Amino acid sequence: MNANELADKLEEMGLHGAAAMLRQQQAEVEELKKEAALQRLSDFTQEAEKTLTDEEIENIYWSLDSTGYDGCFSFIEFARAILRKASET
Repeated sequence: MNANELADKLEEMGLHGAAAMLRQQQAEVEELKKEAALQRLSDFTQEAEKTLTDEEIENIYWSLDSTGYDGCFSFIEFARAILRKASET
């Protein structure tokens, strides 16, 4: 049972004030979770801010193109490879 379900039960019991307080606390917890997630993302971004040179990016690009055809790999593979290289500090 989550906090909102518990608040519903409290309201059914006539404890409207307690239900409102519980819902408010749940909303605050959710907001804190969002803030913590944004902070972690910000921390990760700052850690991965190493600037790659054009040559490094081209090397990553060509190392992924094992088919011999320009651009025949997933952009997700390319993005992950860039992030891996940038985090090698």
